[in-house]
Amino acid sequence: MALWGNKDLVYSDGTIAVNLDTKTITGSIGVVTFTTSGISTGNVVTIGAGATYGYAVITGFTSTTISIASTAGIVTGITTVPSTTYFVSEEPLYTVVDSVYRAPESKEIGFSTSPVFTGVFGVTAEEVGAAATITVGGKAAAYAVSHSGWVGIITYIDTHGNLRVKSEVLVAGGIDSTVGTDAEDDAVFPDPTITIVTDVIDAVGVATDGNATFSVVASVNPTYSSLTYQWYEDTTALTNGGDYSGATTSVLTVANDSDKDDGREYKVVIASGDTSVTSGVGTITYA
Repeated sequence: MALWGNKDLVYSDGTIAVNLDTKTITGSIGVVTFTTSGISTGNVVTIGAGATYGYAVITGFTSTTISIASTAGIVTGITTVPSTTYFVSEEPLYTVVDSVYRAPESKEIGFSTSPVFTGVFGVTAEEVGAAATITVGGKAAAYAVSHSGWVGIITYIDTHGNLRVKSEVLVAGGIDSTVGTDAEDDAVFPDPTITIVTDVIDAVGVATDGNATFSVVASVNPTYSSLTYQWYEDTTALTNGGDYSGATTSVLTVANDSDKDDGREYKVVIASGDTSVTSGVGTITYA
């Protein structure tokens, strides 16, 4: 799961510099044409890889300059932001100026060694309810979330010295999690892991007027996640009907007739949400 969905990433091109006094952002290397990107007033600009310098809300822009509402979300204690990378997104606006989630570390992937962590993450429907554990300052706490969308995570130490995790749904809704490397924050909300227990094998000695059967056995963790199946003949996705049945199940049946040739290959793609694996290949050989 990535930090923000790719439907929310609207622009990133070249590098920028930020003038904290004038609250402006300009292209610092080459020409950055902001107006061709789909940028809108109210979008959020993330400054530096991993939000090195923080965040700001866009109030206006020209082809070479972006104006920001405030420098409150930018890291305190610096006098200038040098040439750096950036991206513009449609993430929830108030998380940038919220006193809890505004901190520079709040949207970085990973955890500090201090006993408190804050973060905002995009949680997909497949990750809802995922059993996960946060370890902060040598202490561990299990947690899960019950709704998909933008979710804020706060950890704290209770009066007994235990690490506690509080989650808050900031914006409910579906999240597309395919931007960047999906494994980056799986310690926070784990993606389904699909394991092929019994792979597809060849169908050998099939009678001329008989059927060939290909099957696969797979498991998924967390176990509440569901699996879907799609069988292929070579590179063609199969549908039920004619010679094929079970095209979207774990067992595919191929009816034979006299015009079929040896050597046709079958495989299945097994998926759970955005995660998928492809089986081995099974080949038909007739008697």
